[in-house]
Amino acid sequence: MEILWFKALSLLIIFGFGLVGGMVPARFSVSETGRRNLVRGNAFSGGIFLGAGLLHMLPDARENFSAYYPKAEFPLFTLICGIGFLLILLVEKTILRGREDVGEMSGNRAFYPFMLCLILSIHSIIAGTSLGLEASLLSSIAILIAIVAHKESAAFSLGISLTNSAFPAPRHIAVIVFFSVMTPIGVLLGTVFAATLSDRTTTLLEALFDGLAAGTFLYVAVADIMKEVFEQPLDRWAKTLFIIVGFFLMALIAVWT
Repeated sequence: MEILWFKALSLLIIFGFGLVGGMVPARFSVSETGRRNLVRGNAFSGGIFLGAGLLHMLPDARENFSAYYPKAEFPLFTLICGIGFLLILLVEKTILRGREDVGEMSGNRAFYPFMLCLILSIHSIIAGTSLGLEASLLSSIAILIAIVAHKESAAFSLGISLTNSAFPAPRHIAVIVFFSVMTPIGVLLGTVFAATLSDRTTTLLEALFDGLAAGTFLYVAVADIMKEVFEQPLDRWAKTLFIIVGFFLMALIAVWT
């Protein structure tokens, strides 16, 4: 019961962070200092994503695959992780044709915000479903921290893209709300799966979504966040430190999970 209350609270937290992050560009001008702080926060979230993928989701996927296929010798958990990584790579680089990455705060062509929203939403549903399927409270907390750490900055990037494309306010709000509810929808799906399916089926689903989420987290951390934060030469040492702190925060949580 405790885990259900936590997941219900997670829905509100994740939605709130996404909504606020996406609406800020439409309501306020962001100063240069604010942008630099945003980049540092994004670097911190990159470390958290890296740590969550490697230290929480990937080990959970391995454990669940071992429980479902105890005699399997093939590393299924790393295969699924690789598929998750390649899925986001394929969608991002194919749909956007390599012209704009998920993390970039640019692009004034009208279809870019929709494509950006699509890429972010696929990742959000996978991560949310992984959280919904999770049975451990501490592991759920680690996944929630990782999601929240990036949700606001991702929504902010989407909001910047919408603002630069001169989207009217109602459409801007609609896109941000759509993106904000994607992770909560994933959490609800995972929670329903965990409550209605057999233990064996739930174990398999948790293994699959933990592996997929690990791959998407690694992709977002390395190919999007870290690539973006180091495009500007300023504060390289500070940004590296924030990445390290985020990673070891996840390592610290892993001690108790």
